[in-house]
Amino acid sequence: MATRRRKECAKYRCRETAVIGGLCQQHFDEREKRRLREETATEALNTGRIDGEYVPEGVLRDEFLRVRDWWHDVCSAMMSNREHPVLRDETEYAMSWCIELAALIIEERRHVGGEANVRTLQYLRNEVWQRFANLERGLMSNGVARPADRR
Repeated sequence: MATRRRKECAKYRCRETAVIGGLCQQHFDEREKRRLREETATEALNTGRIDGEYVPEGVLRDEFLRVRDWWHDVCSAMMSNREHPVLRDETEYAMSWCIELAALIIEERRHVGGEANVRTLQYLRNEVWQRFANLERGLMSNGVARPADRR
């Protein structure tokens, strides 16, 4: 049975003609940009370097080293298929939080988008750090108390 090629973009409510992988050019470019951002952040977390260089001393370096510590803990828990004592059932989600934090640190280090964007990046980083702080206090990442049947 022959498969039919999609004529419209697979993105919800997009009526543009599909060009690559079922997406229009705009949505394909957006997906590739996200993929590259995540790939760059993951590489930085694994190597400890951003753009081939170690992060110079300062606030961003301290924060980057802190997120790398979480990254190593999360990866260790995931690879050994065990539940992290702090993250518990949110261990898998913490992986994406670490990648997001690293990506935000990289963007701030590169000063993408000017001063207003730097403030936005700081706000977003604080939001993600708040998730880790909630988990360290024994709450769920959203700040709500854990159900009684969960440790």
